[in-house]
Amino acid sequence: MVGGQALNLWAEYYSDRAAELLEFRPYTSKDIDYYGQRDVAKKLADGLGGTVEVPDANDTTFQTAIVHATIGGLAIDIDFLSHVKGVQRGLEQGVADLILPYEHEGIAGEIAIRLMHPLHCLQSRVANVMDLGRSDGTSKRQLAAAPIVLREYINEALAGEDQREAIEILQALFRYLRSDITGRKAHRALANDPIDLFRHFAADERLDSRWREISLSNMITQLEAKRTILGRVKTALRFPDPPMPK
Repeated sequence: MVGGQALNLWAEYYSDRAAELLEFRPYTSKDIDYYGQRDVAKKLADGLGGTVEVPDANDTTFQTAIVHATIGGLAIDIDFLSHVKGVQRGLEQGVADLILPYEHEGIAGEIAIRLMHPLHCLQSRVANVMDLGRSDGTSKRQLAAAPIVLREYINEALAGEDQREAIEILQALFRYLRSDITGRKAHRALANDPIDLFRHFAADERLDSRWREISLSNMITQLEAKRTILGRVKTALRFPDPPMPK
């Protein structure tokens, strides 16, 4: 699952441990978007007893198919997309499983929902507002929630002693904010400066102290420098960026 619905599920999942996410409710969306081609849509339609609609050949969107189905008496439409605005690469590799408990007829269990990675959720929500010009309440709430969701995802990785994953996410976020044409301007749309994510973990002792003092500190310095007049001039003139902090 991708797009706003993926962000909504992450936000609801983390709202118990991040109270500020409650401020941006309700996390609802009438659309369900999936990443995939027509063959995947056909399998889902067969499983749901639904039908597949193929977009017109002249359709210039990233829509590959629409599944029409009825679940529990409710008619739903599920869009399948070949690309998510704002996410340049790694969408398939970055998919994360959200494990949710459920109970059916007195039997408890767990279900794994494949969701777009929280970093990609942030990128898509920024693009939604900055590139597509969305200014409705839902888009604004999702944009405000996205950095908090990403912070909590990193916190969860560290709580599980997966320092490597936490570092890789922070490095990917740094590359996006430093080099992506939209990412460089993300702070203009976000209520909270995305650099604050790095500052938050700069004091987190679950991360290697040497990495925090050298690499993480360097990331903050580079991002701050990008926003100065000199930094913007260098970007406009396409000066090469400094080496990536390891």
